[in-house]
Amino acid sequence: MGGSQSTRKLSVDNENAIQVSQEALDRIQAQLNAKQAEQPAPQPQYAPPPYYDKQKQHEYAAEEAYWARRIENLKRAHEKINSGMHLEYQKTLKEANELFDLVQADKVVNKLPPCQEEKGKMLECYSSNPDKSLLCSVLVNQFNDCVCRSRIAAVSASS
Repeated sequence: MGGSQSTRKLSVDNENAIQVSQEALDRIQAQLNAKQAEQPAPQPQYAPPPYYDKQKQHEYAAEEAYWARRIENLKRAHEKINSGMHLEYQKTLKEANELFDLVQADKVVNKLPPCQEEKGKMLECYSSNPDKSLLCSVLVNQFNDCVCRSRIAAVSASS
């Protein structure tokens, strides 16, 4: 029951099918031929005179020469600008290196502890007068003043 395919076949002949007569085909073909005949013929190609080609070639050569000169001028201007920039770069690099060297030298000088001379005098005074420390009070005050000046200079330099 419905599990297998049916072996019956059905064929229908269409007796009312449209048939086109040879006369109708001839009329349709005649109409197509008439439409194709009505289409305009392609226009003839215009062939310019030979002197026109020479004139165009001359204009083309003149344009090529103009642009070649223009490109060369731009290349020269570009090279001139590049050389100027290179010189400025070298000059600026040299100045920067000189400033960097000065800063580095200044840092080396500033890395030494301040007031070394006053410190040496004070320590020598204490060594030569171990029992009389009040004799070195003037040198201690000088050392203290030097340290205060160094601190003030460091603070004002950093701000």
